[in-house]
Amino acid sequence: MTYRLPQPFYFDGGSIGVVLLHAYTGSANDVRMLGRFLEKQKLAVRAPHFMGHATADPADILTTGSVDAWWTDTRMAIAQLQAANKRPLFVFGLSLGGLFAMRALEELPQICGGGIFSAPVLEGPTDKLIPLFLQYARRTMQLMATTPIDETARLAAIRQYLPQQLAEIAAFSQLVTDNLDHIGDKPVFIGQGGQDQVIDSAQALALQVQLEQQSITVDYHWYPQSGHVLTVDREHHQLETDVLKFINRFKK
Repeated sequence: MTYRLPQPFYFDGGSIGVVLLHAYTGSANDVRMLGRFLEKQKLAVRAPHFMGHATADPADILTTGSVDAWWTDTRMAIAQLQAANKRPLFVFGLSLGGLFAMRALEELPQICGGGIFSAPVLEGPTDKLIPLFLQYARRTMQLMATTPIDETARLAAIRQYLPQQLAEIAAFSQLVTDNLDHIGDKPVFIGQGGQDQVIDSAQALALQVQLEQQSITVDYHWYPQSGHVLTVDREHHQLETDVLKFINRFKK
């Protein structure tokens, strides 16, 4: 059986534009259900792939992907909706994608609101990601029918480059945290699962407090039965409804 690689998507459902950003080692499939839901509510939704993700070789994330490349991917997806005359514009991100969504809120005036789902904004990535990345790599190589020799060599390369990239992501997370005051009057959605085993779920509440201390409007949501990937977990229907309410509340 041939494994079909995930594809980015654009659902042109209406005049309001929404960018959805996926997780580290993830793909647009992370946010596809949310995208379809928003399309049915007559919104235009674009979900790009971060450079290096959703390829046949998991090492591509480390060799072709980077913080700079992913920030370019984010800005390009937003610019494409802007060029299609989608107004207003929102941006949301899952985990790693949430860091770039927050950076867009800080830096891009055309964005009117957005937020995060299980994103390590205050904490940054932790060593927990190393075994998770290796697990993802092994699974992908098995799906792509990689030989044992190739698998061993690729895993060795991943172990070599992964710590450096995680350090770069941590530095980017710190940059986002240091510039939260740039968000200004843009509202921020925060969604966090109570069963998250990838990041410390307490940091979502800490982020809410930090933002509100700067007079930033926060729409905070706690999903007690959900893990890290909120967009596909047990309470994803509630998340979808909450995101739609946020957009309808703050669209201009």
